[in-house]
Amino acid sequence: MKRSRHAIDGDCVVLLDEDGRPAGEAARLEVHGTDTPLHLAFSTYLFDAQGRVLLTRRAIDKLTWPGVWTNSCCGHPRPGEAMEDAIRRRVREELGLDVQMLTKALPDFRYRAVDASGVVENEICPVYLAFVDSEPTPHPGEVMDYRWVDWESFVSGITAVPDVYSPWAVLQVAQLAPKLPRLIGGPPRSPSDVAACLAEVDALIVQELQRLGDTWNRFAGDIGVDVLPEDLPQWLESIMLAGGKRFRVAMTYWGFVAAGGVPGRAGYRSMMQAAAALETLHLFALIHDDVMDCSDSRRNRPTAHVEAAEWHRASAKTGEPARFGENLAILLGDLAHTLADALMDRLPERLRRAWYDLCIELIVGQRADLTSAAAGRRDLMHAKAVARLKSGAYTVTRPLQLGALAAGASDEALDALMRAGEDIGQAFAYRDDILGAWGDPARTGKPSGDDLAEGKETVIMALAAGRLVGEDADRLARMGSERMRDDDVAILQRALVEAGVRDEVERLIDKRMESAFAHLASSSLDPDGVAGLREAARTAAWRES
Repeated sequence: MKRSRHAIDGDCVVLLDEDGRPAGEAARLEVHGTDTPLHLAFSTYLFDAQGRVLLTRRAIDKLTWPGVWTNSCCGHPRPGEAMEDAIRRRVREELGLDVQMLTKALPDFRYRAVDASGVVENEICPVYLAFVDSEPTPHPGEVMDYRWVDWESFVSGITAVPDVYSPWAVLQVAQLAPKLPRLIGGPPRSPSDVAACLAEVDALIVQELQRLGDTWNRFAGDIGVDVLPEDLPQWLESIMLAGGKRFRVAMTYWGFVAAGGVPGRAGYRSMMQAAAALETLHLFALIHDDVMDCSDSRRNRPTAHVEAAEWHRASAKTGEPARFGENLAILLGDLAHTLADALMDRLPERLRRAWYDLCIELIVGQRADLTSAAAGRRDLMHAKAVARLKSGAYTVTRPLQLGALAAGASDEALDALMRAGEDIGQAFAYRDDILGAWGDPARTGKPSGDDLAEGKETVIMALAAGRLVGEDADRLARMGSERMRDDDVAILQRALVEAGVRDEVERLIDKRMESAFAHLASSSLDPDGVAGLREAARTAAWRES
């Protein structure tokens, strides 16, 4: 491969042969002239939350096409630099922006053009779309002016007066125009179209699972897999797509709409990615929770550690099946968490910061759940705190926050949603407690009274500690221990109802929902979003599974 003798390390372009294969490299500052060789470049079109495209005006001292209007950002990947990394670097250098949701729109775009000065552009230049959530701070040596315009206005303008724009932008827009609605989400949709969001998030999860499988196979290579009928990515996919209520997706969606987000626009894509990450994190939490709780079933199928133990019994020669199952389930949960983090990694910093808090908050709750159960705690305030941390926060409050942040929420709107989310989240957690104590196995996918049998520190157990006496109090103390008798759970279920514990938890749910709806009455929130969130909240608080 040839290399220019003037090439500057770290600032070279990739030369290409006529078939588009790398054929050398040259210094970026020297490669353009009257006989410019074919080389690799890229063009990027950046969109904001309103669906407007960013146009830039090239600095007047640029070597080629000075002072003309063009697409958002152009550049060249350096030798060995991934194209997406090059785009992120160049957008940051020229415009001070961080991009999200990069999409390759025209992978094979190629052009040759001659400037009035005789300088030639001769590039294979794939075209990308991306989204940003802040105003640019242009580098004066690259960009002398910028403006946000509606895509339709841009197309009309570049068609009417093409000489005002760069020749590559003229050619690219002609090819992009028919594809753009599909690539960036199309025109705004009705805020009530939550079903479309759920379907799109599921499709995004499938896409990310496929990407995970490709990455996994690069490392797994030919080593194969023993004992398991399928490797971890395929196993994860089968569990992920087996069902689920998608509460977190709905809450993220309604947080987005209530904060003024427009379904189908740029911020919508960030919201969907955050929702997909939440669903994947939820799977991590379920898998690990089932291991910690020694649960046998989930969603009417064996839990991951039970399933893996059965595979071990059927085909392994050494080791202990139960331990093998637990170990594999932990790995599977870790893989789900890794995938969730990867989904969030491409989003703006403020969403990533909220995600970090969410993950720590969840693990704090899980730790508190384990240690309080071991200590036999039955105090109500502690039980409420655990419910909020390990259930309500990451099911309701944080999804609302992520959706609102994706929409660019005002401080007032974000505060109202977070306050409402705290109440709805607690109501959700209390309903979880009721279902864990009295739920119908056909609906919940878990044995009736499972939480009682495990001796979990729930609001129900805390209230029971102050109300049950005599044999019922002794029975309560035996929950989760080796002293528990076969009929203890069924008897305790009846005793708790008779002592008014179930009614008291129902009253706590009602009180929380009343408070949540008061917060949602804030004038800073979108009425359609509030209506949808109220309905989703009712479903969460008074569900039967």
